[in-house]
Amino acid sequence: MLARTYRLRKNSDFQRLYKSGKRFATPSLVLYYAPSKLDYSQFAMVVSKKVSKKAVTRNTLRRRVSALVEESFNSITTPTKAIILIRRDFSATTPADLKKEVQTLLAKVVV
Repeated sequence: MLARTYRLRKNSDFQRLYKSGKRFATPSLVLYYAPSKLDYSQFAMVVSKKVSKKAVTRNTLRRRVSALVEESFNSITTPTKAIILIRRDFSATTPADLKKEVQTLLAKVVV
């Protein structure tokens, strides 16, 4: 799990990213991102109840994506604020496919 410092928590940050942040999507994930004025990047993972009514499933999806972001966190050179929106239940997806999809999203942040 990302350290608390590296997680987005303010509602104003969420609203700003949804409203004016750049957007990039893959089949099961959406990335909203914008440059940050801080010296480090901040991320948030969001899973809607439309994806699954069960909190256990939503939290599992959030943790899987968070772990992959944490693995690649040091490769992000430009300070960025980002939200990763999980569109669908990918419980049956292989870890390699999910990792490839997350790395595709994070490549947009690095550019």
